[in-house]
Amino acid sequence: MRPNMKKVTIYIVVVSIFALIFFMSVSAPLVVNDTDFSIYNPGWNGCSNLAVRTAEMGRFTPNIELAEGSRTEITQRELTEYDVEADNTSILIIGPKQEFTEQEKDYVDSFLKRGGRLLLADNFGSGNSLLQGLETNSTFHTDPLLDLAFDKEPHFGVAYDVREHELTQNVSHVMLNGPTAVDKSEHATSLLNSSRASWLDERGEGEQPSEDKHHRQYPLITVENYGEGELILVSDPSIFINSMKDRMDNEVLIQNMLGYLSRGRDNIIFDESKREMDFVHRVIYTGNYPGRTTTAFMIFVGIGVSIFMLFPEGKKIFIEKGQKSLLFFTREDSKEAPLTKVLNKHPDWDKKKLQMINDRFIETKDGDE
Repeated sequence: MRPNMKKVTIYIVVVSIFALIFFMSVSAPLVVNDTDFSIYNPGWNGCSNLAVRTAEMGRFTPNIELAEGSRTEITQRELTEYDVEADNTSILIIGPKQEFTEQEKDYVDSFLKRGGRLLLADNFGSGNSLLQGLETNSTFHTDPLLDLAFDKEPHFGVAYDVREHELTQNVSHVMLNGPTAVDKSEHATSLLNSSRASWLDERGEGEQPSEDKHHRQYPLITVENYGEGELILVSDPSIFINSMKDRMDNEVLIQNMLGYLSRGRDNIIFDESKREMDFVHRVIYTGNYPGRTTTAFMIFVGIGVSIFMLFPEGKKIFIEKGQKSLLFFTREDSKEAPLTKVLNKHPDWDKKKLQMINDRFIETKDGDE
């Protein structure tokens, strides 16, 4: 490689590095994973939309810590690590998969008794391990709930038995996706029920109930007072995923829930500690950084300026190319200017012959150069 080319290559690399540093400086790290129900999952099966809305409301309480250094390290906060005022906080636990510890059960029990609000959404996860450590008789059934009131398939049940409450305001139909049912305590109030043609699929084969079983209604969403606080149970966490929000009145229901959980409270916590996953799937960068065209333009301008200012040979070539480009765009004017002057003095001369002589003169001059 020639010395000049080596210098140019070095400066191209230097300018590119500076462009990359600029790109990173105006962006921010974004944690992303692909786990079911995770607020860091922007896919169809994630709940990222729910978290974004909460953040827009100014109520989102971070549940991870980013440590920037030689590498970005992500630390997941455990449920018991939140030091918050219970009567100023709501907690959402959506689709937990790992068992709750005794310490976590005691934490939630104290949280509720001191005025906290807890929304627990589960179907076949570990939600019951938490409920069994609380002072409630409500639990989740462990069998799928099927319903003859459905959309396309029985596990896409349509719930239209809605009871009046702030959580269900303006809600008439909710679409489900693989729910179970709540076996509610006598102190709980059911806000949303399945149709009277629903049943628990104990065998998991989608068959109609046997003769000793019957179709009947089952509670899907319940609310009950717990000390100074409230416990809200949702038997289908899929209501909250990104792909279900636009189905029927699901969007309205979600808005109502966020409004209810945030009313009079500054903190909303999404507990992500009970998922069967490596918490961070990947870390990408996002932000208000320049577009590709702008970034490419900045790099090329930087390269051009570097060559022009630092290399005498490059400067000479740059100027020569610029002059030739300018001549190319202005050649027609330079051809016309002498002809115009001659014809003004000798209007009787032949313009075509003068044009031919002028063209040959300029071509010969360019060739000599």
